[in-house]
Amino acid sequence: MEIMVAVIIFAIVVVAIMSFLHLGRGHIVRMGMRRNALVLAEQKLEELRARDIADLDLQAGNHGPEAVQVSKQIVGSRSWSVAWKDDPADGGSSTDPDYKEVIVGVGWAWEVNKQDSVSLSGRFYP
Repeated sequence: MEIMVAVIIFAIVVVAIMSFLHLGRGHIVRMGMRRNALVLAEQKLEELRARDIADLDLQAGNHGPEAVQVSKQIVGSRSWSVAWKDDPADGGSSTDPDYKEVIVGVGWAWEVNKQDSVSLSGRFYP
């Protein structure tokens, strides 16, 4: 009887550990996808930063989406928005914007009905 109780307790512990390892692995995979998506967003910001402020991709409004590879198996989309902003600290009027704010977002679905996204922003001065 004691052996039977010990085997049952051991089985419960093993199942709990295996479940914990499975959840941990899933979390690591999701964080890896988020890291890759942040790199893709940063690459787009740097690509846009290298362009002239009057470039079509830096005109005010929404741009994209474009397909990006978030992981070996997952394709996501990357888009960006551009808006003129006024810096209130310079004492200028709100009708005279000072810089463009660019927000790059990357989104993807990693399981059925499970989606994730990241975004980065940058200021582009004329």
